[in-house]
Amino acid sequence: MRRIVLFAICISLTVVAFAQQDTTEQQLKPWTDVIQNSTDPASWRWNKNEGSRFAIRGDWDGDGFDEWLYEGATKLFSDNKDITPLDLGGDLGVYFLINEGDLDGDGGDEISLMRVNREYTNWNRIGIYSYNGYRWVEIFNVRAHLWDAPNYQGKNAEENFTHEWKRKNGFSNSKVVLKKHDGIIDVINVNEETLYAIEEIKIISKTSTKRKFTKVIEPKDW
Repeated sequence: MRRIVLFAICISLTVVAFAQQDTTEQQLKPWTDVIQNSTDPASWRWNKNEGSRFAIRGDWDGDGFDEWLYEGATKLFSDNKDITPLDLGGDLGVYFLINEGDLDGDGGDEISLMRVNREYTNWNRIGIYSYNGYRWVEIFNVRAHLWDAPNYQGKNAEENFTHEWKRKNGFSNSKVVLKKHDGIIDVINVNEETLYAIEEIKIISKTSTKRKFTKVIEPKDW
């Protein structure tokens, strides 16, 4: 009888432990508030915690098994300790973090992100990264405005343009990459003349790409 009671207690503790672990994972959600006061650089601090940060799943190393990728103040890190963290080069985290799927055909998923920078400008860059077996490599990046970030809530016609264009043309507003066809990746970019355009990008290797603008969507004339 004593053994049965002890066994029942062990089972109960195990169930409670798993329940707590599941609850922790369910609490992870995108953050919405980083910069407390945009006019005061002293307030530009990382204001996230375990319950309010980006957490995405994917097969980053191409081994056939998914793992988590979490946002930290200075790095992106995985629950797979064999995956080297991605250094963000700052202490404010990112505006967004997305699994773009396997863009280069190597079996591993790629990610896209936009860093939070300490500067008074709407210009930024969206970087697409791939894990090459021992570290993260930026395979290409595109010039963009802050409001081109997938999770940005536009306040005027200029800021809503990218999202409205994607919606009208049947593309996902939650992704940076528009589509894939014959090894070509399409993204919305802002070219040297500050015109919105579709850019075709073909990944030649982890460190080189072939790219060209194929269609200007609309002049930046606001």
